[in-house]
Amino acid sequence: MTRIKICGLTRPEDVRLACDLGASAVGFVFASGSPRTVSLEQAGEMAAAAYPRVVRVGVFVEESRSFIAEAVAAARLDAVQIHRPLRAQDLEANSVPVIAVVSVAAGAATLPPVKLLRRCRWLLFDAGGSQRAGGTGTRFDWDVVAGKAFSLPVYLAGGLDAEVVGEAIARVHPDGVDVASGVERDPGVKDPERMRRFFEAVYRADEER
Repeated sequence: MTRIKICGLTRPEDVRLACDLGASAVGFVFASGSPRTVSLEQAGEMAAAAYPRVVRVGVFVEESRSFIAEAVAAARLDAVQIHRPLRAQDLEANSVPVIAVVSVAAGAATLPPVKLLRRCRWLLFDAGGSQRAGGTGTRFDWDVVAGKAFSLPVYLAGGLDAEVVGEAIARVHPDGVDVASGVERDPGVKDPERMRRFFEAVYRADEER
């Protein structure tokens, strides 16, 4: 069964719908400069709307250790997702597991060192080329990941929506998929019908595997 993470959430009602539909994880963006950035107060409200079984993920780029710690506490985060090359201090400084992000650009992907990677919760492949907090709606060449074995669960992101996620699952066989812009009406504002169609497409793809 392919897990589903809905990212870039900014409203409690969207968090509740994601949970109702079967999301295994929800993501809140704390990185500055993103159209989906939320305050610590907003994140706390959304965390309260999430079901207990759902993993709460905070998304960061170059935020300070102290700010990340504040966000972990305010939103009761279960993991932090860091959109830049992973550093040893990221793993040492955080009280919750780290999700390593691999930005795929020009058909190439550079993984973190094995000694860091083995300490992460899962590995997220996203369209890259610059340090950003995802949600660009840009798709990368899935052949970079397809058919390869990794030492921890793999999530696929970047340009996914109800129309293409089935193909992505069939080609890559990821442990999970991560979507933001593909289920939105506006940046940070999820569209209920697009969300429902995305979940249906994932479930249908799983049945056909």
